Amino acid sequence: MVFRGEPGERLSSMDARRYQGMTCMKILLADDHKLVRAGLVLVLKQMESGIELLEAGTGREAVALAEAHDDIDLVLMDLDLPDGSGLEALSSINAKSLNVPVVILSAMEDQAMVSRAMELGARGFIPKSASGEVMVNSLRLVLSGGICLPPGYGDGVRGEKNAELPNLTHRQLEVLRFMAQGNSNKEIARELGISENTVRVHISAIISALDATNRTEAAYSAMRLGLIPRANMALS
Repeated sequence: MVFRGEPGERLSSMDARRYQGMTCMKILLADDHKLVRAGLVLVLKQMESGIELLEAGTGREAVALAEAHDDIDLVLMDLDLPDGSGLEALSSINAKSLNVPVVILSAMEDQAMVSRAMELGARGFIPKSASGEVMVNSLRLVLSGGICLPPGYGDGVRGEKNAELPNLTHRQLEVLRFMAQGNSNKEIARELGISENTVRVHISAIISALDATNRTEAAYSAMRLGLIPRANMALS
């Protein structure tokens, strides 16, 4: 059954369950430390009262659960897992086209590790040192379509590719900023007072100019190049 909000707009699995009065959010938590998972459960319950939580202690378990549950709304994964790096599990999940946002939660915060995670398709990277409030706000941002990154990420790489900066118009930069915050085409059109078709044309041009394949990759590239502020305002 397909649930819709506005005409022509498909609802996410989370919205569909809310529509049916069911559990509102389904999250897969992958971390090999039970105490850490227990603490994260308390944090996650601040996001939504009706959370269904799936727990995995290894990368293989995480991938298997992601395959078995096609209605997972979010995967929150540690990098240091007993059977290898969480990056391997992240790569497997994306390679299988499971279409679920994965956020890395790790004590390792160096820029090279963050960059590698984002290149493999992560929708965010949250330091384990972050407060519960920051985690909740960051995950909400990802669930709304945005990207969350650690504070200071990209500061050392901005300007490295100045000669390769794409030539975007002022309007395209405005669209890009809203796009990076997770706004839909309809929301962007309303904010800027233009048609949705015009928004689609701008987004297509932005993705092409940034040599990206989708909106998320375009926003990530724009942040690395310093074209827009980091999308994770919660982590600033």
